[in-house]
Amino acid sequence: MKFQTQQAQDSAGWNLAQAVLLGGRRLGKGTLLSSEQAAALGAQLVQVYQLESDDLSEDEAAQSLQSDLFGQAATPDTVGLTLSEARTGRVNALATRPGLVVLDAAGVGQFNAVSEAVTLATLPDRQRVETGDLVATLKIIPFAVPQATVNAARPAQPLVRIQPLRPQTIALIQTQPGTVSDRVLDKARDALQARLAALGSSIGQEQRVPHQSDAVAAALDADKSGDLVVIFPGAATQDRRDVGPSGLVAAGGEVAHLGMPVDPGNLLFLGAHAGRPVIGAPGCARSVAFNGFDWVLERACADLVPTPAEIQALGVGGLLKEIPSRPLPRLKA
Repeated sequence: MKFQTQQAQDSAGWNLAQAVLLGGRRLGKGTLLSSEQAAALGAQLVQVYQLESDDLSEDEAAQSLQSDLFGQAATPDTVGLTLSEARTGRVNALATRPGLVVLDAAGVGQFNAVSEAVTLATLPDRQRVETGDLVATLKIIPFAVPQATVNAARPAQPLVRIQPLRPQTIALIQTQPGTVSDRVLDKARDALQARLAALGSSIGQEQRVPHQSDAVAAALDADKSGDLVVIFPGAATQDRRDVGPSGLVAAGGEVAHLGMPVDPGNLLFLGAHAGRPVIGAPGCARSVAFNGFDWVLERACADLVPTPAEIQALGVGGLLKEIPSRPLPRLKA
């Protein structure tokens, strides 16, 4: 692409790179100047550009890349995205359903490293979105780019999609030490139900049992319905030998991971029993304030139960807003 500043009267056949006024009428960026317009603008200096034989305009380049980045727009049900028309070198991808953003983060980085001329900005990986939310935007920076640059930027497979939330029934088990009132357990149940309602899921059956490992194991064996199990221990879980994790193991389940580098939410454990994911909720999940439990619950309700490695990778950005009702605030610990 040729790009330069020159007198308007010498710019017939060039495109404007800046808006100008001609006889009180605005000629916008991108206008292809006719001989008459160029002559009428006279000797004033204007910025102009001209495409070369191997160039694609900004809109052509964006349109050429959109299917590679976001999948086929003709099948939004597959990727959960709808695309805007290319305009000023930009294509926006919007969610067509509630769910979680799923990215090829390495692929996004590779795309943006090809050339300063092509850029892709996205929401964070696994962020929850609603229908109509802007998920990603492709922007071509200059007015045109070589075809070779566009070809080099094409990813082998789409980089962005929306994983839908799937309505799930949750089996809730709460343990109750003698020092914990029914009101505390009611608060935990209500907070969980509010979270699940926003995700299109619900509590199927609740069991309240003594704060003992064998009671947790019996509760797991007694109710194997539901897609997902949430255990709310009545006391904080800080060791695999605590009541919640050890009860899960005693019932024939497994503990995949204990603890997470997210605060509030450190004291969460994750496992499985009878083919169902099991989440051991941290105490902060009794509050409706956002905490690490929300991230794990959202992913489980989208059939994206995190692996231990994915849990451990949450540390960057894992320092969340303090919950006002927290018994021992971070700065006083």
